[in-house]
Parts: sequence; C-alpha cells; structure tokens
Amino acid sequence: MKIIIIGAGKVGSQIAQTLSSENHDVTIIDKREDIRQELDNNLDIMTIVGNGANVRILEQAGIKEADMLIAVTRSDEVNMIACMTAKQFNVEKKIARIRNSDYMYPNSLSKEKLGIDFVINPEKVTAKEIIRLLKTPANVSEAQDFAGNRISLYGLKIEENCPCINKKIKDINFGTNTLLASIYRDDKLIIPSGDDELLIDDKVYILLKKESYEDLDLLCNKQTCSMQDVLILGGSNIGIQTASLLNKIGIKTKLIEVNKAKCEKIAETLPQTLVINGDGTNIDLLKEEGIETIDGFVAVTGYDEENLLVSLLAKHLGTKKVVAKISRTNYIPILEKIGINAIVNPRLTTASEILRFLKRGEMISLTLLKEGGAEVIELITHEYSKVIGKPLKSIDLPNNTIIGAIIRKEDIIIPHGEDTIQVDDKLLIFAKASEIIKVEQLFNGRRSKK
Repeated sequence: MKIIIIGAGKVGSQIAQTLSSENHDVTIIDKREDIRQELDNNLDIMTIVGNGANVRILEQAGIKEADMLIAVTRSDEVNMIACMTAKQFNVEKKIARIRNSDYMYPNSLSKEKLGIDFVINPEKVTAKEIIRLLKTPANVSEAQDFAGNRISLYGLKIEENCPCINKKIKDINFGTNTLLASIYRDDKLIIPSGDDELLIDDKVYILLKKESYEDLDLLCNKQTCSMQDVLILGGSNIGIQTASLLNKIGIKTKLIEVNKAKCEKIAETLPQTLVINGDGTNIDLLKEEGIETIDGFVAVTGYDEENLLVSLLAKHLGTKKVVAKISRTNYIPILEKIGINAIVNPRLTTASEILRFLKRGEMISLTLLKEGGAEVIELITHEYSKVIGKPLKSIDLPNNTIIGAIIRKEDIIIPHGEDTIQVDDKLLIFAKASEIIKVEQLFNGRRSKK
C-alpha cells in the first residue's frame, strides 16, 4: 500500500515506523529539514521537505498513486486542506488529526464534504484511556478491550505482595476464561510456557473474558477500588476532556491549574468540576484537597517531569490509583521501575487509533503495546487460510507470537493446544511488531495488499 504521511512529529513518526516495518511504501512530508534527516537515517521511507497542503508537494510525494493519506501536523487547517486535496486525486482513505472541536460542530462542514474518512482527536482518545485505567487495580498499567468489549487485555507489574511470585505458570489456577499471554522481563518479550515462573518486577499481559475480571486478583492481590472522586493536575485539553468524561459517569472531580485565566475558562466549561487555582506541586495544597484519601489522581500537565514528581508524591501519600501522562517514551521503562505503573502516552494512543482504522481486509484491529514494540491484532480467517482445521499445537507460529482468543460467533474461546481454527473465526493475536507480516501471511493464506 502506498501511504503519504503529512507531519513528522511524534505521531507521524510512530505511524511511519510501524508501517515501514510492515513493508508499506511510505512517504512522509514535513517542513523541518532536521526531522527529515533523522527519519532518513532511521527508517526505510521516502522523505520530502515542504508544506503538506501544497498540491505540488503532494504530487511530488506521489498523491496520484496513493492509497491513503494521513495528515497529523499541528495545524488542523493544514490537515483538512490536505485531505480535501487528496479527495480531488481520488485517494481511497483520508485521515486527519483535528483538535479543535468547533470544526466538528454539527452546523459546520461535515467531514465527508471535507474529504475526511476518519477524524482523530488525540486529547479525547487519551482521556478515554485514562478513564479505562482509573477503573483497574493499582498495578495495572495498560487496559484494552476487544471483540465488542467482551474480552480485555491488561498489562500489569508483578509486585512484592503478588501471591504468584516464583510460581510456575502451570501451577497457577487462572481458570478457563483467562490466559497469561506474555511476560516482559529485562525488556525482553517472553511467550510463556507452563514451566516459566513469575518474578518480581515482571510485566505481564493477561487476557480474560469480562465475566472473569476477578481473576486479576491472582496477580494483583488487590480489589479494584471503587472510583468515587478524582483529582486532576493540569488544565490541559486532556485534563479538561478527562474531567468532562468523569462528570458524565457521575464521578466527583477536582482540577488544579496554576494559570488563573485558564481556571476561569475551565470553570465555565466544566460547571460540575471544582477548579482550583494553585501550584499542583505544593504538597500543602495537595493535602488540603484530600490527596491522601482520594480514589484517583491524574497528572496531565505539559511537563513530564512535573507529572512524574507529583504522581510519585500522590502514590506515596496514599492515593489508590495514579495515572501520569508522559510524552517521552524513553521515560516509560524508568517510571515503571520506580513505581508509576499507569502511564498514558498520547503519541502511542493516537497512533494506535489511526492504525486500527487503516488496517483493512482480514485484519480489523490493531493496538500498540510496550512503546510500539509489540502489537495485538484482531483478524478474521477465511477458507484459504493455511491453519483451518488444524489443532493449535500443530501450527508453526512465528517467534514471539501467541493466539490469545478465538471469537466464534457469540462464543469466546480462550484456546488450548487441542482447539482448532474454523472459517470466519475472529482471532486475537499477540505478536512482536516485527512478526506481524508473517502472522498475516499464515492466518490469511496470502500476503496482505501493499
């Protein structure tokens, strides 16, 4: 598939990295020469310096032959104009990152008239991820839903109080509706066997049916806290979106913002949220607002260091669930080691949403894990698949790959070695990013269109 990406920022670069690893023909356009050189040095893609809304630049990038255009610059207007231009060239799929909700107002131009097939709002999708994490036990760092929300994937750290430490997986009774899909240990991915043991500080991914949510207690040794009140640090767009979503589901919210003028605007926007003008790094202010007894704390300022500092403080003071926004992915492994387990990264969240949309045909969903190093995909098998009718134990899966679930009509099967795959099964597969092409070839029976 020939794909043009406009904007080589964090999101554009992540998407380019993922797509180029799958051998797509990727061209990226950005105004900055230094960014172009960096991408040239690290990725096997074509790079062009210029304005992505300029027709001549788009023609130079091959817009006439493109299958898809992804516009993720910082400018909503540039992204929309690029999609409108792509529509004139009959590009099949057009994706735009649009932050300003006024552009999506019912009386404004529709996305269809603008030539946009999929609109992504990074702040909104990040806020939704924060809400999902707030509902999980304290040591859960990632949470994703699949198969129409009937099966969930949780990433969590094995802590000292976990009852499964030093036990072999075959000796842990997870039940028939739960699967330990993988272990990350010392930055290495392990697809576990029954003889593998769980160690302190392992990060594990566990798949389970919704009705078996209590199985998480085997690894957490903690009940999910009842989320009644949340304190948010930072009046960013993510903070505002998070407070708004929490208000809609009846959770009491407070929001601390240091800028007084911004506080006044937020208070008008969020009448159900108590907006506090103050320095969120001030421990006396935090204690005054109940950080020691509050159920959830969310740090979403524009500064990673501030989010890190106050999140550590909140955890130390007794907050039940702490979620921090971190923009630099190289910080994430460090944060996990010092105890900040629930981390959201807008770049990875936004990239995952876009990648889910562009995956078409037999692959219907994709989620990035572990800073993009691993992926969870949903795909549908067809009669020409090489694996139809074979027991799973006889299928030669690519390295670092595991079938986590089989969705067969209304049934969800957590598979074992004797289970077989049938035509039109929906499979949930956990794989290392570098193995995705092999996975598609094996289960689809033919190479995906490029």
